[in-house]
Amino acid sequence: MSQFFTRWRPGRMARNGFVLLGWMLLRAAMQAATVVWLARQLGAQPYGQFVVVVAVSSFLTPFVGLGLSHMLLRNAARDPTHAGNYLARALHWWFRTLLPCVAASVVVAMWLLPGRVALLALAVVAASELAATSLTELCARYQQAQQRTHAVGAVHAGLPGVRLLALGLLWVGLGDVGILAVLWTYAVSGLVYATLIWMPLRTAAKAPDVVLPEPMTAYSGLPFSLATFAAKLQNEFNKPMLAQAGFGLAGAYNVAQRVVDMASLPVLALQEALWPRLYAQANPARQLRRTGLALLLLALAVGGALWLVAPLLPVVFGADFADAVAVLRMLAWLPLLQVLRALLNFHAIHAGRMQQIGWAYAIGGVVSVVSIAVLVPVYGLTGAVWASYVAEAAMAIFLFFGAIYAHLSPV
Repeated sequence: MSQFFTRWRPGRMARNGFVLLGWMLLRAAMQAATVVWLARQLGAQPYGQFVVVVAVSSFLTPFVGLGLSHMLLRNAARDPTHAGNYLARALHWWFRTLLPCVAASVVVAMWLLPGRVALLALAVVAASELAATSLTELCARYQQAQQRTHAVGAVHAGLPGVRLLALGLLWVGLGDVGILAVLWTYAVSGLVYATLIWMPLRTAAKAPDVVLPEPMTAYSGLPFSLATFAAKLQNEFNKPMLAQAGFGLAGAYNVAQRVVDMASLPVLALQEALWPRLYAQANPARQLRRTGLALLLLALAVGGALWLVAPLLPVVFGADFADAVAVLRMLAWLPLLQVLRALLNFHAIHAGRMQQIGWAYAIGGVVSVVSIAVLVPVYGLTGAVWASYVAEAAMAIFLFFGAIYAHLSPV
């Protein structure tokens, strides 16, 4: 093992990873400031209501654009000459799917939310969350395909930055505000940011109907949509279920979950720097094994750190969030399982087993919803945590046996 670390020289990938990590840390700092500020200003119950409204409104984000942002990353990395054409095709389907997804999101939100929220506010929140999040992802993937690491980080950091600024101005101008004012400010700031990044993307886009060397149909990104949708269900579906027992439980779970997300940033940054380099290689198996082991060890270290710092949550977020301590300690080892699943996911993508990815994440989504529906009403916060592990394990197991089957099957 010691020889592995003395010989490994990650070079440019590590440099890009550290650059991206710097931007991610800036983004995380703004997200953390937003979470801490909202939690302390609103309290557990109103903060939980805010979290649930945003979570439910965002369920269908993966289907805005039909997952073509992921195909844009792969295709533009392999064929940079036609990057503008791939971008145009992705933007075409993004625009065509946005309004139907907004309408469906409003219906889902009205069905799942335990309390009443003004319909107009709900529609604007849904439109903002779907448009801003999906367009940010599309723009970042376009920049990532061209290995413009600073641009990727800046695009991702811009959205929480604009939202934090808008919320800060809200409190400076009005002082003590209610949940409805917070929702409107959050939504309008997201729409402003979506408009800002839409304009340069339209300028960079070229003719979408050109015959392209890499396949990019309306359906080719759907496995990625299912993958992201499954992740959404795992991360967010527990919140409306917890809210049935009290918005405070949803708020406590969200605080612990956000801490895990922020602590996982070094692992995520290295992954995002790794993928375009691996996509560009004909046989990336050696580098995948080498960097994959390092990522797993880093995720293990992150889990240990999370377990140790968990008792500090009530100090940072307020005494209302004491329940988040136990939740964070239980969630601490989830990043390790997520890294393993991400490595298996790349293996399937590179081998062209796209349908297997779709099936894996469909299974993960179903397992997540069923586990949450069964465990959360009985075990509360503990049930929500175990549902996350069960869904991740189900996807990893399916992808692992898919890789074994593909290796053993005759060509």
